[in-house]
Amino acid sequence: MSIELKKALYNISALADLGQAITSESVFQQKIQSVFYVITGAFLANKGAILSYDKSANRLNTLTQKGFSPADMDRVDPEKLMSLGKNEPCLIGDDPVLSVAGAEILAPLWVRDEFIGVLLLSGKLTGGPYTEEDLELLNVIAHQIAVALNNHSLFIDLSDKLEENRRLYEEMRHIYHGTLQAFAAAIDAKDAYTQNHSYRVAKYSAAIARELGWNEHDIEGMYVAGYLHDVGKLAISNELLNKVTPFTPEERAEIRKHSTTSHNITSKITFPWKNVQDMVWHHHERLDGHGYPEALAKESLSDGVRILSLADSFDAMTSQRPYRKKMDVQSALAELKKCLESQFDNKIMLVFCRVLEKEIRGELPAPDILPHLDRNSDLSVISSMLEAIIQELSAP
Repeated sequence: MSIELKKALYNISALADLGQAITSESVFQQKIQSVFYVITGAFLANKGAILSYDKSANRLNTLTQKGFSPADMDRVDPEKLMSLGKNEPCLIGDDPVLSVAGAEILAPLWVRDEFIGVLLLSGKLTGGPYTEEDLELLNVIAHQIAVALNNHSLFIDLSDKLEENRRLYEEMRHIYHGTLQAFAAAIDAKDAYTQNHSYRVAKYSAAIARELGWNEHDIEGMYVAGYLHDVGKLAISNELLNKVTPFTPEERAEIRKHSTTSHNITSKITFPWKNVQDMVWHHHERLDGHGYPEALAKESLSDGVRILSLADSFDAMTSQRPYRKKMDVQSALAELKKCLESQFDNKIMLVFCRVLEKEIRGELPAPDILPHLDRNSDLSVISSMLEAIIQELSAP
């Protein structure tokens, strides 16, 4: 093989190899155009085309060309091309079926048993014939272009499937969240004093998890746990839930069963998020081991459980209940602070205060806690209190 052809072969192979790593439509078009210019330049052809085969429509689509008219391209018959040798250059000659005005040689493009398209070239500007060395080089070129086109086709198919999977996933997420809202609405309907409690706990919990640096998937799982943490209350009578006088020991024991009932319900569901059932089950546990239902303590409690415990308690304190009036935000913060290390985690409290402080300062684009607090709250007083708590909990 001549030095010129070896150089051309190297250039074509390098460009075609780049095609195997194509990851977008725009890059694909640029690479195919570059390959095409190198091919026509290497063979001194003033006309040429690369066409890809659309199996669903049984037709050839022009990827790039010069010198040919659209009518010329429409005359190329894919059925006839499939009967030729795979990636084998073919001189058109006087074949009336293969004849395209101005085209002298073609190479059907194949990858294994899959017909991919065709490469067309005119005669040389020099008027010379295509030699055996030319045909050898075109065979290599045809193979490389076929691989590039096939990889691009696979990429497009994969992209379409990924988009379809994304769409189905989003639909499933909507179904999940619709179901969660239905559960929460059913809980709220039983207890008039806790209207939207599950929604607020979900929002507070997700805000804390986000500030902790959790990824979006786990934040969503935290949100789901917040929504479902009281689903077990569906098994408790309306009369008991809305009782205005103090609970008897028996009634208190019945109320406490809701955590286990919530776990029994959620454990029947295969969630795409981890630890939802655990967070729902143990959100009434305490660091000192005096919580319920299993009296777990410290290391046995995940960050998710600790987040849900604080978010649930804060909303309970700042909400009206049948047996007591709601606390103002300052009093609720003071109560949380008083119960640190016995009931609530220092780190979770610190992060909660930071989120609320950022929301008051307007540093977060979509506040999750502030919109649900008493509108008559004195934000300057709350802000000062938050600063003091943050400074104390941040101290080494």
